[in-house]
Amino acid sequence: MSLDNGVTLAYRLSHPIDKSLPTLVMFHAFLMDSRFYDRQFKDFRYSAYNLIAIDAHGHGETTGREDDFTFCNTASDSLQLLTKLDLDQFYVLGTTQGGFIALQMALLEPERIKGLILLGTTVFGATKQDEMNARRSRDKWCETEIPSDEAILARSASFGGPTNVDEKVYESIKQMWIKRHAGSKGYDPALNCLLNRDAIDDKLDQINVPTLVLHGANDHIFSIKDAKDWSSKLPKLWKFEIVEKGVHHLSLTEPGAEVAAQLIPKFIEETL
Repeated sequence: MSLDNGVTLAYRLSHPIDKSLPTLVMFHAFLMDSRFYDRQFKDFRYSAYNLIAIDAHGHGETTGREDDFTFCNTASDSLQLLTKLDLDQFYVLGTTQGGFIALQMALLEPERIKGLILLGTTVFGATKQDEMNARRSRDKWCETEIPSDEAILARSASFGGPTNVDEKVYESIKQMWIKRHAGSKGYDPALNCLLNRDAIDDKLDQINVPTLVLHGANDHIFSIKDAKDWSSKLPKLWKFEIVEKGVHHLSLTEPGAEVAAQLIPKFIEETL
């Protein structure tokens, strides 16, 4: 959808919007897009909600901020999109970098957010070590015009590798990476946004909306200790749960997707 500021935000709906149903807005992980939530779109347990999955800037089919954008830009533009869709209030779900966008939305227009669902995310900025690791991975990715199988395999570690998802899902992600994120032009804008993100650990008292936080026990990107610490400072924390055997991309893989599908309806029912 085209916005007044020249941005075109790409999004997917689970079905035509039904104003009598709660709405769940979903933001994907780094180097993913709205198809990241295909399994939730197919899961009958989410049929009681309007699901809206949005392509963040630098990802998918979203255009209008090609080289210089922030997670706050995606949050602000998404709020404009939801206004155009005539949606006043909604829940927001974010996985990894999607959580950064969800939190920014709660800071920008808290009166519209019924609740946050944060999966495998953090409230801290990138550390020097994070940046070093990310740049090393980026250089490997950009060694060739099309990322090598080795670089793609390394990138897939965020969801536990190809054996941790369906073969068709892995092939779909691989082809999406080649089409959308090959080379520095496809990779760097999204990476720069990720590494230059604002820390909001000093603003947690302003996130005054009900919040469900899930974190994988096998998340090698963000630590359980940090997640438990920052989430405990949220004024309306509904639940913090460690997902045993869960990896970083909880909503894409098991057992994270199943735990989320069990807890999210309870969370919405109790906070609606």
